[in-house]
Amino acid sequence: MKKKFGIDIGYHKAWRAIQKVVACIRGIPEENYQILLSYLHMMGGKNSSSIKRNAQNRFAYIFFAPAASIADWSYCRPVIAVDATFLKSKYRGVLFVIVSKNANNQIFSLCFGVADSENNAAFIWFSGEMRKAIQIRRELVFLSDRNQSIANEIRKVFPEAHHGICLYHFDKNLKQRHAKATVINLFQSAARSYKREDFNQLMSQLKSIDKKTYNYIMEEPPERWARTWFPRRRYDMLITNMVESMNSVLLKEREIPILRMLDFIQEKLGEWFYERRKTTNENFHIVSIWAEEEMTRKMGLACKMFVSIFINFSFLYLLK
Repeated sequence: MKKKFGIDIGYHKAWRAIQKVVACIRGIPEENYQILLSYLHMMGGKNSSSIKRNAQNRFAYIFFAPAASIADWSYCRPVIAVDATFLKSKYRGVLFVIVSKNANNQIFSLCFGVADSENNAAFIWFSGEMRKAIQIRRELVFLSDRNQSIANEIRKVFPEAHHGICLYHFDKNLKQRHAKATVINLFQSAARSYKREDFNQLMSQLKSIDKKTYNYIMEEPPERWARTWFPRRRYDMLITNMVESMNSVLLKEREIPILRMLDFIQEKLGEWFYERRKTTNENFHIVSIWAEEEMTRKMGLACKMFVSIFINFSFLYLLK
């Protein structure tokens, strides 16, 4: 200020001035919560939104799902990634982020929520609202870290669904327990293997090296984290990086008041839906752009292979 305008002010006065300007632009957090109910009412109609108050008639939880997300969910893969990330505004709390992937292999935001913390009551209420909005689908799969509140919520609200564990978070848990690099590599290989024989062999090796870590891993049934034992299709989604990517998009907005954050989410989703609709309208293939590119790439590899009879009319595929 002194260098640019010739004004000599103290640090604290400058900080208070900045806070007043920010409040004028973003609004005061208390006022945001006071008009939150009216805000959700204005967003009503085809959008799905709800708010829950506590015993003192104060804000407790919020749920919001855009109408476009609800309408297009039936065209996405039946795999949902769940995560909660901390808010850094005045009253803190957590932001629930629920995403999937569409037919073009792009991140598809389903719904959002805000609560005071990651707890059973918050997750169960939020999941109940989510079930009302998106309904249930066949072969539905949820992916998350090992948070027990999420596991309880899925078990209670979506009993038809199967809950899988993110391998990245499982890997982090092993590193926090100071597991050897060899053990972690064996775990990753076993979790990603396609054959049960390979899985059993790799896990046997792991057990012989570190039985304590083996017992810790097997506390979670392989049906929740191993590809070969998973009872439903995961569409090669072994980690929840898609929800982490969404969290990165909202990194700065988690510091601002709740209404400004919701405004940003709606604007960002609106931009994405518009761009994707425009790109899709320019596509004349029967399948999505990503699927067409994948098939073209794999057809190029297939053309480099030849087939020869092996044993009893089985075929052996070899690269040229």
